[in-house]
Amino acid sequence: NSNNMEDTIEQYGSSNTNFQPDKAWQKRTKHMIALVDDEEPIRLAVGDYLFQKGYQVTACADADALLELVSDHREKLPDVIVSDIRMPGGMDGIELLGRLQAEERLARIPVVLLTAKGLAQDRVQGYRAGAYAYLSKPFDPEELLSIVDNVIVRNEQMTCSESGENKAMASIKNDLAVIKDILKEREKKVLKAAEVNVTPMEKEVLGLLCDGLSNNEIAEVRGIGTVGVQRAVSNLFLKTQTKTRTELVRWAMQRGYNLGSSVDDV
Repeated sequence: NSNNMEDTIEQYGSSNTNFQPDKAWQKRTKHMIALVDDEEPIRLAVGDYLFQKGYQVTACADADALLELVSDHREKLPDVIVSDIRMPGGMDGIELLGRLQAEERLARIPVVLLTAKGLAQDRVQGYRAGAYAYLSKPFDPEELLSIVDNVIVRNEQMTCSESGENKAMASIKNDLAVIKDILKEREKKVLKAAEVNVTPMEKEVLGLLCDGLSNNEIAEVRGIGTVGVQRAVSNLFLKTQTKTRTELVRWAMQRGYNLGSSVDDV
């Protein structure tokens, strides 16, 4: 972009060579904080403080500079954005938050808003817009550091949790695929068991279970609530005398349900 835009983004350099880093400092060096404030003294003071505590810091003089920083061609996004809520002459913190929330790749970046002391309406608007936390000016930099530290720890925990869930779901889907292949080979040898009265709704849920979908995914596909899906699965367990989803899928395939067809064909 233009030199004017570059002038509104300040990248911090090397650390104090006399400082002896501890584990907390070393951990922070892996994360980037974007600071947005139209007041240069605040950018310098807060940015320098966070940098000396270990964080990579990029300071922006306005919201437009921040949006340039997180534009599509940038591979690395900030782990946390700290923004003033009132920035005269351009986009304010609430508008900036709305722009971030509107883009999927940016919506999960936590935003800490800075506001003038006593402006409760600012805080209400910010929380409604999706702000993670608020700090009233003037504030103790140590309090901001604690908030930023906590935000990053929380995000790391959520990322690990989601990663674990995704791996577990992938494993389940893989197991179900193996079971389906085995049972298809044995289909002609399997005797039909006693007839079980399965409702159309339960049959739809059963087919989607056999495709490896979770309760939430089934609810989304069928346009129903998760409670309804859970009730259908519970009824299927009772009717089929099975205890796990794997047993339920095996039961369904042994009895010739057309599980490979589209849900709309059920």
